[in-house]
Amino acid sequence: MGSVIDQIECPNCKQEAFIDFYYKTGEEYIFCEHCGYRREVTILNRDKSLKDLTDADWDLKEIKNPLGAYRITVNEGIGSEVGSFESKEHIEQFKKQVSESLDELQCCEISRYVDGKIIKEKLK
Repeated sequence: MGSVIDQIECPNCKQEAFIDFYYKTGEEYIFCEHCGYRREVTILNRDKSLKDLTDADWDLKEIKNPLGAYRITVNEGIGSEVGSFESKEHIEQFKKQVSESLDELQCCEISRYVDGKIIKEKLK
């Protein structure tokens, strides 16, 4: 399956976000590592051909006003995990889990969009 990865302006914080567009299926994934904005457009029913898909065969998930984003890299890891925060409880739970496994982490950072500014917090 082919895709094109590019950068776009984040609809939430106006910083650079990435988009991964699968041109053979029309699916797309957008993520902003600055504020946590996320949008996923995926096919639910893969048993149908593309030309037979209806609106009901597509799934749209979007986090329009996230509370932040995280980037975490484990020791000996070859990449980083990124994600969004949707609640203050989610942020606190994440911080607690990170504090319990600091020895296993190479780095961990939280980024939030607050009052028009990007605020970064290094946890490791």
